[in-house]
Amino acid sequence: MLSFAAKYRKAIDAIAAERSLKLRKYELDEQEWKILGDLLMVLCMYKAATLAFLTNSVSTIANVIPTMDKIDALLTLQGDKALHPSIRAATQFAKNCLNKYWFDADDSDVYRIAMILHPRMKMKYFRDAPWAGD
Repeated sequence: MLSFAAKYRKAIDAIAAERSLKLRKYELDEQEWKILGDLLMVLCMYKAATLAFLTNSVSTIANVIPTMDKIDALLTLQGDKALHPSIRAATQFAKNCLNKYWFDADDSDVYRIAMILHPRMKMKYFRDAPWAGD
C-alpha cells in the first residue's frame, strides 16, 4: 500500500486536492509524504527478508544468521540517515530487539555448530564477519 501511494503520489495529490470530491482532510502534506518515504525505505528490507524465507522450503539457522547480519547493517546505516524522528525511534527499537537476539545467539553453541557444519558456510562466516576479532 505504501509503495503504491509513493508511486502514484501525483495522482493521489490531484484527487485529494479536488474540492468536489471532499477528500481534502485525507490530503498528505510534504512532511507526511517524507514520513511515508522513510517508512517505505525501512520496511523494504523486512519485505525482502520475509520473501526470501517464504521462497525457501526450509529456513535454517545458517540462512537466518546472515540475514540478521544484513538487517543489522541496514539498521545501523539507517540510524545515521536523516529520518523522521518517529521512524528513527522505530529503527532504534528494532535494532535493540535484534541485539537481544544476537546476545542470545552468542550464548548458544547450536548457532556456532550449525554455521560451521553448513557446507556453504564452514569457518568462512566467522572469518569474514566484521566482528571476527571479538
